[in-house]
Amino acid sequence: MEVISNFWMLIKEFSPYLILGCLISGILSVFLTVEIVQKYLGKKTISSVFIASFLGVPLPLCSCGVIPVSAYLSKHGASKGSVTSFLISTPQTGIDSIFITYGMLGPIFAIYRPVIAFLSGIIGGSLVHALDDDEVVSETAVCEEDCCDDSHSTSMIYKIFHYGFVRLPQDIASPLVIGIVLSSLIIVFIPSNYFDFVGQGILGMLIMLLLGLPTYVCATASVPLAFALYTKGFSLGAMLVFLMTGPATNITTMSVIYKILGRKNLLIYLSSIIFCSIGAGLILDFFIAPDQIEISNYTVHHLIGPWMQVFCSILFIGVLINSFKIKYFSKSTKSDNLLNVLYIEGMTCSHCVDSVKKSLSKLKKITQINVELSSGKIEYKGTKESIGLVEEVIHSLGYKIKS
Repeated sequence: MEVISNFWMLIKEFSPYLILGCLISGILSVFLTVEIVQKYLGKKTISSVFIASFLGVPLPLCSCGVIPVSAYLSKHGASKGSVTSFLISTPQTGIDSIFITYGMLGPIFAIYRPVIAFLSGIIGGSLVHALDDDEVVSETAVCEEDCCDDSHSTSMIYKIFHYGFVRLPQDIASPLVIGIVLSSLIIVFIPSNYFDFVGQGILGMLIMLLLGLPTYVCATASVPLAFALYTKGFSLGAMLVFLMTGPATNITTMSVIYKILGRKNLLIYLSSIIFCSIGAGLILDFFIAPDQIEISNYTVHHLIGPWMQVFCSILFIGVLINSFKIKYFSKSTKSDNLLNVLYIEGMTCSHCVDSVKKSLSKLKKITQINVELSSGKIEYKGTKESIGLVEEVIHSLGYKIKS
């Protein structure tokens, strides 16, 4: 019962901010299109690095969802420096994660986190701009996200609410629920200050670095985990390292960046994130002592009444249930009449699924496309000649076909 109680407490803490963040994310997905972003990134100058990092901070894209957008920018003339800057700053934070950060971790983190994401993007992009002599990006993939869709058949209001409360929650629902459950378990079963010895200073940051670099944790779902780890003895700086590296890096993202930008720029990408996360963590621990900030006091009840908390929590749970229903229980196309089946690896969210579907649907004589996120299974109806084209499209998007 104590775990359930803490689970409900965490839901009430951040649901009002997350609901507002989802709404603003939907607005951004309509008005801050990738075409607008590309307009300011095409020039191969240092200013494009600054603009790319600035525009990437509020965009609601995860570390895998940003890949096809970056591929689109690359194909349409953006420099490697600006693409790297965009790849670093965008997944670290977003409007939805900024609001939940304020709700659970307080105003200092809500401001500091996007500022560091912005600066790390500038540092990484500037290093690529200075050290990479090859300005030509060899990637041929295109963006197949909603932000690249030129169709105007759907109303703007529908697009805003569909992205904010249907599309975006599908990407964050599972990791967010897992994060809340783990946080509840940590709060209940691990004694307070249990990690005081290893969680402080540079050691705690290195532990969070090893935890965050290879795993996929979205910017929003990482917040409740960071909150729980802080209550058990990890320093503010160590928590920041986890919040930066978890969303910005994972095995899939790194393999695609290697393909798009090359080995040298992948090393610059990783080095920039590691250096900035540890540096920012050390600065945070130096200037802010643990007794100067009480994260647990920065809760939503000082701005929002208890009834509004309950209302937002129920609304948010409804959004989660709908997301799980669509993601795991929606009726898929029957496979009886599908002639070809293959499995791919690298998909981690609905952005990936939509990218594959939209790309394959543009091929002639390809119909009845069904893509399963959990298994990586792709079913489609097409001629034997289309098999090579399908495989080419999948490879161009950065995914691998399982043998």
